[in-house]
Amino acid sequence: MRIGVSLQDPSGPSPMTALREELQRAADQGFASAWMSNIFGVDALTALAVAGSQVPRIEVGTAVVPTYPRHPAVLAQQARTVAAAVDGRLVLGIGLSHKIVIEDMYGYDFSKPILHMKEYLAVLLPLLDGQPASFTGTTVRANIGLTTPVPAGSRS
Repeated sequence: MRIGVSLQDPSGPSPMTALREELQRAADQGFASAWMSNIFGVDALTALAVAGSQVPRIEVGTAVVPTYPRHPAVLAQQARTVAAAVDGRLVLGIGLSHKIVIEDMYGYDFSKPILHMKEYLAVLLPLLDGQPASFTGTTVRANIGLTTPVPAGSRS
């Protein structure tokens, strides 16, 4: 059995130092993974790239990155970059977020969340695997390939 731990949203004058120290403690205590949410604080993927690149031996993951308002190609590019920074130890957790956040705060349409996720994955998954994506849906469109490295043996 593998056990992971949730990381706190870092704050203060040196948030990346605090996150790195927390991640190091988790690794030293034998946790298999450490998970960071992506709400309204630091960007979880960027923070995990910084801290995770300095702390080996522990898998890092997002719990979760909202699909809105990031285009799936942008998320794939960022996730592949982070995976490269942490030598393939990234687990990408994604989700829809909540209607109040997406509609009231960001101003995006949240009327078809299941369709949005299905279409989002139609673009995201090939790009994470290093393949181009060509898709035209109701909520997502893309015709793109990425040159971002895919770490050996990983799927972001």
